[in-house]
Amino acid sequence: MSQQQPSTPVRKSKPLMRRWSTWIALGLAALIGLVGSIPTILGSKWLYQRLVDQLAIEGFRLKVDSAQFAWFRPLAINGIELEQVDVPEKPRGLLSIESIASNRSLMGYLLGGRNLGTITLRKPKLDIELLENSSNIEKLARSIENSTLSAQKNSSKSKPKLDIQVVVEDLSVGVRRQETGQELLVVPPVDLDLHYLALDGNARLEFAETKLLDQVQVTQELVRLGLGRAVPLLAKSAWFDGRVSLHVDKLEIPLEQPAYAKGRAELTLHEVRSGPSEPIVVNIIDMISRLRNTQIPQELVFIDGSIIQVALAQGRVEHQGVQVGFPKIDQRLQLSTSGSVGLVDRQLDVGLGIPVPLEMLARRESVQQIGVPQVTLPVRGTIESPYVDWKSLRGDSADLLSLVSAALGDEAPGTAAIIDVASGVTSGKADEAIGAAVDLIKELRQRRLERKAKSSSQSDPGPIQPIDQKSNEPSKSESPRRPLRDALKNILGGNTSSGG
Repeated sequence: MSQQQPSTPVRKSKPLMRRWSTWIALGLAALIGLVGSIPTILGSKWLYQRLVDQLAIEGFRLKVDSAQFAWFRPLAINGIELEQVDVPEKPRGLLSIESIASNRSLMGYLLGGRNLGTITLRKPKLDIELLENSSNIEKLARSIENSTLSAQKNSSKSKPKLDIQVVVEDLSVGVRRQETGQELLVVPPVDLDLHYLALDGNARLEFAETKLLDQVQVTQELVRLGLGRAVPLLAKSAWFDGRVSLHVDKLEIPLEQPAYAKGRAELTLHEVRSGPSEPIVVNIIDMISRLRNTQIPQELVFIDGSIIQVALAQGRVEHQGVQVGFPKIDQRLQLSTSGSVGLVDRQLDVGLGIPVPLEMLARRESVQQIGVPQVTLPVRGTIESPYVDWKSLRGDSADLLSLVSAALGDEAPGTAAIIDVASGVTSGKADEAIGAAVDLIKELRQRRLERKAKSSSQSDPGPIQPIDQKSNEPSKSESPRRPLRDALKNILGGNTSSGG
């Protein structure tokens, strides 16, 4: 019988799939750990400070205290400060923000596409410093244009195509002078709601309705920052008093051409007064003073509670509803303005309504009863150098003549008829018609005097000879007569020969 050999146990090896699954599990764990650590890496000051340094702007420094990033929690950046460092003394703050918080997490941004949701800016404080001929805001804008960041943006020639809502909570603004550092204007905290929209290819900022100013004190700095464009009569004043409120209905700023912003707003004046220094306004006050034979203080009193409609369009600030009175003299004596001012070039296209006290200029009681109508002077030039465009003084001449003609009525039908004809002349020729009417009246009076003299020496004076039109025609070298325009120019100190 043969002896059976004992069997040796064979060691079985692990299946290949089990080994690969182990490595895959380890790889996934490492990947998950790496992905999970991304928020921590992004939130480390070592990294985000280098990202902030990439935004370096000449003359300014950006600082961030901390950043919070998470896959499933909203993102936040805390303690943002923008300082101006190219100053003799210690750096001066331009902008500080308590925090910038998003309503989305990192995962939300990965899955949300180009609509980035809502970002909230809490308690931003803007400190505007007025320099000799500009401000630190303008200096920042120039530095951004010259920075490498701007060069990179210009190379792409396009704005980011995304949509985002920005909510600003408790925004406050302070204005100070460079020399003293003392705050000259403080805008109380306000809330803003705006959208950055660019998915349609038209990059723009849209601001929701808000009350931007609430009875803020009028100062030279506020006028310089934009109030003078909405109320030109405040632009060149020696002093100010009173408060203003600004309610913005809608505002849209195209980022390619910010000067062509569009919007509407209401500006309310509260007990506003000013001391005018513009010669046109000063001459008008002097005119009223001479006609009234009384001393009028060099003071403009804006109608309390008046609401001025303001609009932005085509690079201009349009306004209507500005009324200024002289309540210490006569409530009916008022100046008014409407028109537009260029945002960049500051060019004027304004109608300045001035009172014409016919009750003091006219002899007939019926004309005196018209009271104090207004004539609108077209003001051109710039805010710094305005002038009256006398050539454009047209329609108001005819309107004023219509009032006078209606007042004369049956009392002087001949004169009323002549003036009525003059008032109906095509716009732009009313002044020439007045001159012709005055010449005709003088000629008729002269003929009547001649008839009386002739009748005293002859029993039969004979028929009235027709007026020799040819002999009375003005030569080509003579300029047409425009009595109303010339009278206003003389009263206001204008140069008759230069106005056309």
